Amino acid sequence: MKIKIGNNNKFKNSVIGSQTLHQESNKKTFGERHPILISVIITFVFGFLFLFSFWDSIVKYIETIFK
Repeated sequence: MKIKIGNNNKFKNSVIGSQTLHQESNKKTFGERHPILISVIITFVFGFLFLFSFWDSIVKYIETIFK
């Protein structure tokens, strides 16, 4: 591509505008690809933890603070 401007000024193989020569990889993490699956897994983990009986004593302690 040649551009002639004014008094015989020539630019050879010029690029107008910005271009990148290297492409950035679009590698996404597992969490970025599957956010709903991650949220469901976290919900089940915390639901399983809340099944244990030691939470009863913590709930009773919090209730006594606000009475």
